[in-house]
Amino acid sequence: MSRLAVMAHFDVAGELRPHVRGQVEALAASVDTLLVCTTATLQDSARAWLSERAVLVERANYGYDFFSYKVGLDAAGDLTAYDEVVVCNDTYVFALDSYDPVFEEMATRPCDFWGLTGAERVAPHIQSFFIAFRPWVVGSRAFTTFWEEMEPISKRRQVIRRYEVGMSRRLYEAGFTSDTYFVETPEDQRIARERMRWWAAHRSHFPRTRAEVREWRERANEPWNPARSLADRVLDNARLPYVKIDTLRYDPYNLDAKRLLELCERRFPQRFDGVREFLDETAQYYPLRDTERLLPTPLALEPLFPRVRYSDAR
Repeated sequence: MSRLAVMAHFDVAGELRPHVRGQVEALAASVDTLLVCTTATLQDSARAWLSERAVLVERANYGYDFFSYKVGLDAAGDLTAYDEVVVCNDTYVFALDSYDPVFEEMATRPCDFWGLTGAERVAPHIQSFFIAFRPWVVGSRAFTTFWEEMEPISKRRQVIRRYEVGMSRRLYEAGFTSDTYFVETPEDQRIARERMRWWAAHRSHFPRTRAEVREWRERANEPWNPARSLADRVLDNARLPYVKIDTLRYDPYNLDAKRLLELCERRFPQRFDGVREFLDETAQYYPLRDTERLLPTPLALEPLFPRVRYSDAR
């Protein structure tokens, strides 16, 4: 089976961090053609290293990762020449040495397009940091018009709604079906719901009126984002085979990101090499977003939302 992967890359310093190099190597080992579309002026050493392993496309920095996907797909030529086309970015640390186990598992699934994980926030969709498309999807009118009509957008929330959620919606409306590599168990779902309750409690002031209680309940019952709320499943034999950089940077679900990173470094030393340094060196460029800001919760509620505890044996 022939595969094309288009990877979007961005680094404020034009560097190629160790965990990104690891992802490039893992992809290159599992696909026939790897195209890396970068939106920064690369350092010469990074450009040379990438050029030996992938087709390199450099472009101006606008439009977020989706516009990198578009530029890369356009540069790749005839997409229908491949049995599978993948778009992915560098916003996560991949825990496995290659993507072969993922591709092999998903080859057994009867679906039209798939991702590492899906989410239902805003609307059901495949999370766009990794999506694979079967050839009949790539050749469809729904797929081609989606990319032809794409315009660069400068606001992150609009990109998520219009392109990440919008692409899945467009394909669903065309009759295509999706699947995900990570399959949640009932225990995953129970834990994720508890973490959503914690998140909701820390996103609101102490509820005093019926309206505020209703708002808290609505937030607590919102769909969760498995990429964030269940990130520690990477420690379960990489059942969820990645950790998002934003999860380690912001820890929105109180997973104890510092401890999670320590255990990932111990369990997957090569894959998480340099991640800690990358977070430290780039912290000044990634201030806390409004969507990540949490409020202190009254002590009376704290016991209801305990912090995650990791055992050394996990």
